[in-house]
Order: sequence, then C-alpha cells, then structure tokens
Amino acid sequence: MHIPPLRRLLAVSLTVIALGAGGVACAGGEGGDSATGAAADFGPTGDAAWQDIVDKAKQEGSVTFYSAQNTAQNDEVARRFEEAYGITVNVIRDVEANLQTKLAAEWATGNVVADVVSQTGVGWVRNEGAAGRFAVPVGPALDAPEYRREENFVDDRSFATAAAIVAFGWNTDRVPDGLTSVSDFLDPDLAGGKLGIQEPVSASQVDFYQYLESNYGPDFLERLAAQEPRIYPGILPIGQALTSGEVAAGFAGALTDEVDGGAPVGFGVPETLWGARFYTSVLSEAPHPNAAQLLANFLVTPAGQTAYTRKTASVLPGIDGAVATVDRVAQQDLTKLTPEAVDAYRARWKSLFVG
Repeated sequence: MHIPPLRRLLAVSLTVIALGAGGVACAGGEGGDSATGAAADFGPTGDAAWQDIVDKAKQEGSVTFYSAQNTAQNDEVARRFEEAYGITVNVIRDVEANLQTKLAAEWATGNVVADVVSQTGVGWVRNEGAAGRFAVPVGPALDAPEYRREENFVDDRSFATAAAIVAFGWNTDRVPDGLTSVSDFLDPDLAGGKLGIQEPVSASQVDFYQYLESNYGPDFLERLAAQEPRIYPGILPIGQALTSGEVAAGFAGALTDEVDGGAPVGFGVPETLWGARFYTSVLSEAPHPNAAQLLANFLVTPAGQTAYTRKTASVLPGIDGAVATVDRVAQQDLTKLTPEAVDAYRARWKSLFVG
C-alpha cells in the first residue's frame, strides 16, 4: 500500500491552528498558571459584577464537580483551579448514567451536593434544563469570541467544554508507513484479523458505525466486515492490542501517551471526527453558586481547556494536548436510536461480522 510517511501524518494529526492572544485579557488578581507562567491563560477579567462573583466564590471556599471526563483530566482541572483561586474542587468522577441517577436522587430529596456537572447526554441536558435544574452561566470566558457561544450552548443553560473522539491507530512495526485515513482499513494487506474494531453495544456505538457509513460510503460496513477484523469490547483494549502488536491497525483513542513513551504506535484523526461532546451545567440549587459559576467559566479558558481536553477535542483552538477542536466533531443525534432501532442495527452488524 502506498502511504505517506508516519512523521508527516502525525504532524498533520496533532497540529491545531493557534489563535493569537490579543483578544484575551489578563486575569489580573485571579492567579497565574504556574505550568506555563502565562496569567492570560485564565481568560477575560470580566466586569465589576463578575469580580463580585469571584470574591464570593473565594469566600465559599469549595465546589463539587460531577464529571464523566477521565480522572487525569478532572484532577488537572482541580489542581489548576485550586492554584488559581484557592478554592477546593471536590471531584466526583463516574459514568454519565450513574451521575444522572445520583443527581435525580439529590433533586428528589432536596439534598443537592453537586455544584457543576459535565457529561455527554445532550437529551438529558435539554430535559433537565427545561425543568429548571440548571442556572444560566454568566462567566466572561463564555462570551469571548474564541469560544463561539452560539455554536456551543444548549438552550442558554448548558455548554460544550470538550469532546471525546475516536481516532484510527496502527502499530508502526506492522504498518511502518502509517495510515492516512479510515479508508485504509479496507486495504487487502490489513485483512485476516489484522484490524481491531469494537462491537456496538450501545446507542452511541451504533451512532459511530452510522457515522462511518455516512462518511465512507453506504457499503463501508460490508467491506469492513469482509476484512475479517478482530472484535473488542471497546477502544481501550484496541489501543492495548495495537501497542502489543496483536493487531496492525484499528479504531482507538488518541494514543498520545503511547507515542510519547516510545511505543510502536501511531494515530491520526479524520477531518470530520466522530465523538461525544461533554456538556457542562451549573446546578440551580448549587450549594456553592458563585464557585460553581467560576468553575464553569474556568473550563472554557485556555488554562481550563489545557487541563480538561488533553487527548480529546477542545472548544478553543491552539490548546496544548488537544488533538482536534469540537467544531470538527460530527454532532450526535441519539434521539432516532430507540431501543428497537439499536437492536435492529446490532442484529445487522452481527450478521456481517459474526455470522
């Protein structure tokens, strides 16, 4: 197969157009970013009303953050926020279904613990927002032109802060020239168990395969099945299989750590990505309402994005560690994927890949 060199592809995959800092005001008096030494990383200073929220947030002293994002990213958000404002961040990390169940119980009992929640269920966001569960966020970084509020807000109450994405990866020992596209998965040289793919067991994973059909042709699924790929329960074990050489190529997350650690892997991201946007909401009954607003605003500053979007897609351009921007991620629409529709698609998928 004729494929451009790995070095050139990784340069393209990991480069994000940088945005000039001229439109970002220095966050005077609100702390600096010790990791970079750049105070401007904390975004626009805001007006007197915003400074009043900052002062009250510091008096509240803590904030509780429910997040479905990875633990490492959550911990880095907490570290940077505490360093900047002296406010403790109590992170509760769980899958979104559990977070939603936990919040439902808190609302039912009137014993609300969470101040801010970040998860990927846009339908849940709309429903709970309409029920008055979320406050309107007011931070100045949310109004900054770089953030593109009109594209990233849901019903004026919840907003995009990141997007988990699926990349295509390869083992450099087995595919020394790398890959340029998901379309390369159809190369005859990758047939016979050399590919790793995940089984669609949820509506979101079904949506992923529908994305593939929309972007790579209506017959892509049949042609991929003809390659006789290995089937894995998720993209994490595929990444491990790529690192070990068990498979030559496959769908995976951003293999940044593996590449940096010298593992024999490479990865790329398509121009139009599939992913799941993380939506952040400030609870109307937040025990720490000012600290909640401050944390929500922080998440869309350059410092917050550097912490929260490593190995994912960011809502700001030029973020170190992010592999793409959210505007390149295709919008998910899971409303059409009823349980019956998911079962029907899975049956079709199994007939092709399992027989």
